[in-house]
Amino acid sequence: MNTVAQRLGHVLWIGGGPCAGKTTLSRFLAGKYDFRIYNLDWRYANEDRFNSGPAVRWWAAHTMDERWVDITADELFDRSTACWNELFPMAIDELLTLPASRPIIAEGPGALPWLVGPILRHPRQAVFLVPELALRDRVVAERERVGGPVAYHNTSDPDRARSNHRERDRRLYLQIEASCRELGLRLVRVADPIDLEARLELVEDHFRPHLPATLNV
Repeated sequence: MNTVAQRLGHVLWIGGGPCAGKTTLSRFLAGKYDFRIYNLDWRYANEDRFNSGPAVRWWAAHTMDERWVDITADELFDRSTACWNELFPMAIDELLTLPASRPIIAEGPGALPWLVGPILRHPRQAVFLVPELALRDRVVAERERVGGPVAYHNTSDPDRARSNHRERDRRLYLQIEASCRELGLRLVRVADPIDLEARLELVEDHFRPHLPATLNV
């Protein structure tokens, strides 16, 4: 019987922390090589995610203040990672139903090294991006201006919500780095401003053994 790693040998992973430019890089690569994009964030947001398990159902049962303000940064980190851990098998189940005839780029913060590593046939199927905090702060501020995913203004203490969110992300970046070192997976630190051309070249070179011989034209 084929293993999950064998069955997902046509999937490349761009994972890591929020605000590192994963989606942008995925779109460039998908356009260049005619890959299908599987966005974990979008899937998690559009599936019946609040019924998938206890870690995820916690978010549905609590208010914005309870999620982001009346909580320690440590607890927020633990609950967030538990949620991603719980949702990941759902993504794998769906990826296994997709045709293997077309390569796939799976991307999103939910693609964490300790989850992705065990299902890789080769370590060069995955790369993990971690932004410097200055980049993370700028991207979060821009997203907040346009109504991003965490609406701090819907809490009773936006400053504390921002602080907790930032500390959660900082801790997540450190955990990702540690996991990549332990598993021998590629980690890329992303500085601000992003040199998109250089970043694309780096990721493309990392994936080279798994890219099609001919470009999408």
